[in-house]
Amino acid sequence: MKKYISLIKACMSSDMSLFKIKAKNNSSRSNKLILPIFITLCFMMAVWTYGNILMDSLMEVHMDFVFIPLSVFLFAILLLAEGIYKSGSLLFNCKDDNLLLSLPISRKTVLFVRVFKFYVFEFLYHSLFLLPILVIYIRYNGASLSFIITSIVMLLLLPIIPIVISCIFGTISSGLASRFKFKKAAQTIITMILLVGVMYVSFNLKGVMKDLANNAKTINDFVMAIYYPAGVYSKLCTDFNIVDLLIFILVNVGLLSLTIFLMSRVYFKINSRLKKIEVKKKTSSSKDYKITRRSINSSLIHKEFGRFFKTPVFIINAGFGLVLFIIICIVVAINMDALLGVIAGGEEPLISSKTILDNMPIFILVLILMGSLTTSITSSMISLEGKSFTILKSLPVPPRKIIMAKVYTSAIIMIPALLIGDIILFIRFGTGIVEALILIATSIVLPMVSGLIGIIINLKYPKMDAVNDTEVVKQSTSSMISVFAGFGLFGLSGLVIYGLFKLQLAALFILLIALAFFTLIFGLLYLYLSKNGVKDFNNITV
Repeated sequence: MKKYISLIKACMSSDMSLFKIKAKNNSSRSNKLILPIFITLCFMMAVWTYGNILMDSLMEVHMDFVFIPLSVFLFAILLLAEGIYKSGSLLFNCKDDNLLLSLPISRKTVLFVRVFKFYVFEFLYHSLFLLPILVIYIRYNGASLSFIITSIVMLLLLPIIPIVISCIFGTISSGLASRFKFKKAAQTIITMILLVGVMYVSFNLKGVMKDLANNAKTINDFVMAIYYPAGVYSKLCTDFNIVDLLIFILVNVGLLSLTIFLMSRVYFKINSRLKKIEVKKKTSSSKDYKITRRSINSSLIHKEFGRFFKTPVFIINAGFGLVLFIIICIVVAINMDALLGVIAGGEEPLISSKTILDNMPIFILVLILMGSLTTSITSSMISLEGKSFTILKSLPVPPRKIIMAKVYTSAIIMIPALLIGDIILFIRFGTGIVEALILIATSIVLPMVSGLIGIIINLKYPKMDAVNDTEVVKQSTSSMISVFAGFGLFGLSGLVIYGLFKLQLAALFILLIALAFFTLIFGLLYLYLSKNGVKDFNNITV
């Protein structure tokens, strides 16, 4: 038992570094904790704010008892989406597989450690949502001993069912991908399809819920029919029963144990196939070789492309927003009213389709802002170098070229996707030539802005000791800050555009102002990177 505990501790200490920041030698321990604590508090305050709004609305109609089950159900959907996204890379084809499998421990123990690590990730993620909700409920209704006991148990067990479903999806997608020649590409495509399917179900969930609500006798029956844990939690809050609580514990522990048992039957076969390298035998004995010579920039960009397309979690994290952008453009071109209805959740849209049609260039600008500023590729490119970063620094190449090659690669990936969406909307809505040219220029400038933001942040907060790519792409400080920065800039830009629109400025002037503004931002970021980027690059140690 002692060696198993040591194994879990070793795996968790190397992987659970979500907010680990490499500070300079003269930085104190407290300084390294300020940023993660601040980000966590901001996130929980956002949940607190929206939770209070929901609770106030429910109190007005005397339905506050629905607050807990609805919150649990909503968080389960978010946890499921997050779990499906991470399950494949956290459970399969990890970098430390060879080390773990070489130790004198059973393979089921290895699988248990993998799933347990997955549970801890999801538990922490879920706690950020649920803890503020529990505080709000206690503030309005008080806290009995039974409620505290129930909430502690629920806090620990609510992530299990989403984890079980995520493990099933991860096993299926990895199992299918392992049978293809290009395994990583297949895994990426399958995961993308699953995520699109989850989003489609989420968008149409309100209609399903409405039908169930009309047929349910009470709100509690409705919640129970949708999601068993939420129904149990609701019942235990109003009518505590130790038997129901024990049954809930047994159901969750049983489901998790059954999942681990079933996964153990196929886990190592799938993992072995994923690690299998296909070797193509040469059919010709010719010794003629073709040598291709590239420039320094071309070689560096080619290297970055190779890393990007060989890392499924990188493609999904960075590319899913671009895929979603193209899908939205297609939906807008086919049926804009349907999209507005989904955004409004079945209510009256805040802006009519006629208003959008009359100001289509501005709407396209907003879509471009969304697609580019909410996509961060370069925020992981330095960290993904890992231990090979020392080799990269030793190359007879100026650091500035290495840094900018990553920005150019990001732009080359993003710009075609943005232009595809632009062209679809230009053709469908007959955008004027001048407006179209300005929007195309904006679609070129914005990816460069996004790339510079990401690389600057990654140089400041590199994570060079990650065990797997998921930890870098999804769980590093630089990725988190870049996402918040992108969304913040997108929100600020949206408010400015809305203010200019309210001033009744012509669409052409708004487009020119936006292009000039982001060109200025690009220039300032480039100057900053030129001045400080090489210094930050040289200060990184592995």
